[in-house]
Amino acid sequence: MLLSKLTIDNLAIIDHLEFIPHDGLNILTGETGAGKSIIIASLNLILGNRIDTTLIRTGEDKLTVEAEFINLDDEVKKILSDNDYILFEDPLIIRRELNSSNRSRAFINDSPVKIDILTEIGKKLIDVHGQHEHQSLLDKNNHLSILDNYLDINTGGISKIYLKLINFKKELEKTIREENELKDKKELLEYHKKEIEEISPENDEDTQVDKELRELENIENLKKTSDHIDHLISGSPNSVLSAIDTLKNKCEELSGINPEFLEFDKDIDSAYATFSELNDSASRYVNGLEFDEERFVYLNDRLNKLSKLKKKFGPEIEDVIKYLDEINGQLESIENISFDIEKLNKEIKNTEDQLKVVCSEISEQRKTGSKDLVKRINQEFDDVGLSAAEISFVFSEKDISENGMDDIELFIRTNIGEDSKPLSKIVSGGEVSRIMLAIKNIISKKKGINILIFDEIDSGISGRIAEKVGAKLEALSKNKQLFVITHLPAIASKGIHHFSVRKEVNNNKTMVKIKKLEGSDRLKEIDSLVSSDKTKEEIKLDKNKRN
Repeated sequence: MLLSKLTIDNLAIIDHLEFIPHDGLNILTGETGAGKSIIIASLNLILGNRIDTTLIRTGEDKLTVEAEFINLDDEVKKILSDNDYILFEDPLIIRRELNSSNRSRAFINDSPVKIDILTEIGKKLIDVHGQHEHQSLLDKNNHLSILDNYLDINTGGISKIYLKLINFKKELEKTIREENELKDKKELLEYHKKEIEEISPENDEDTQVDKELRELENIENLKKTSDHIDHLISGSPNSVLSAIDTLKNKCEELSGINPEFLEFDKDIDSAYATFSELNDSASRYVNGLEFDEERFVYLNDRLNKLSKLKKKFGPEIEDVIKYLDEINGQLESIENISFDIEKLNKEIKNTEDQLKVVCSEISEQRKTGSKDLVKRINQEFDDVGLSAAEISFVFSEKDISENGMDDIELFIRTNIGEDSKPLSKIVSGGEVSRIMLAIKNIISKKKGINILIFDEIDSGISGRIAEKVGAKLEALSKNKQLFVITHLPAIASKGIHHFSVRKEVNNNKTMVKIKKLEGSDRLKEIDSLVSSDKTKEEIKLDKNKRN
């Protein structure tokens, strides 16, 4: 698989640049700030990295980066196919665009593509080693990812269980808080419950008690009223019933002469019956009333108690009864919440046990696989001038997190007879870059990545070591396409293809140009690197690379 063409428009100080690389070792040289790293940054955009308007060249409305790949391997083709991008033939063309309104778009062979898909494909296309990436090797937090990357360990299963555990723990904390809040209220709730249940009010009871009290209080008046009704209706010569009897007789006399008065006879009878029933009802009601002193005292006390409940928990007796139901519900919740806490604790224990099993399995894979990686790195050291060095992974156990239970740190012994120490404590910048080169080489072989980019991998080295690193890069390029940005003649001289990146100023605008160097132009470029190299060691170019 090869990057066959890279086109950049309006990215940083680049107005338009077309780069046609080749297979093997592609060397890029040029003064600091000439734009070499911008070319690498453009490839990072192709691989799905973040993009923003600060990257757009001043005065322009849109930037575009387009990369063309040929001879795709089956794994890349499968990712494309799985995401409905069917390529019947090369090339694969990936394009990123960003306009001044911060609208970003990405395309695969002119079809829109989501960035996450682009990122997935990018991981299989190119491995970019940036200017300062080798410094990340000094941070022990990155050592675990190096090992996992080499071993193809996916911690997604751990993350899923770990997230489940975190959610259970959050739910437990929330439930315990609720339980504590309810427990703080429990004593008061139980006191209120006791107050209400001791009286045991019933719906509309206060209305009924008040009615009965008023009857008892007014029993004499009620009897007088009933006697008066009886007197008016039937208890005197001029009573209502006597008047109705007289009225009935007179109506009968009229109906004897005029039959149309017969219909009033029924109404008169009905009126007589109504007044008779009223009189009987009043008599029965009053006759059933007896003043009960004990009952009167009880009702007064009961009404007082109901009134106090309404004043405290009301305003109505129905509200008091409703509040009692709420109290019972909350007290029941306190009992249930204890069960919930017990259940959550069991869930947490089960999830922790499950997590430990998965983490232990991953840990065993790491420990076993680290031996192979260490062996391969140590073998690579001979090729980069670190023959006396020996690297190792030191494992310790930590609290389980989303990437497992392993705390891993790279240790190194740089000289025979010395103890191994943390990598970050003893290695120089030049040693770090060479260790990273060894690791990148091994991982790229394992992952099947055929395009490698090294932006100033030569940091901190020179002379004989630079020669060894150059030789290593040259060897790597036999089976891979390499892009190497360098300031060292020893490395530049190993390139099969050499490109010079230069800044030019035209009409008060800075532009970046790239030119392939051959023959005498290439010798002059390397000579300029020799003159700037601190060691100024003589570089002997292989004759087949001069032309």
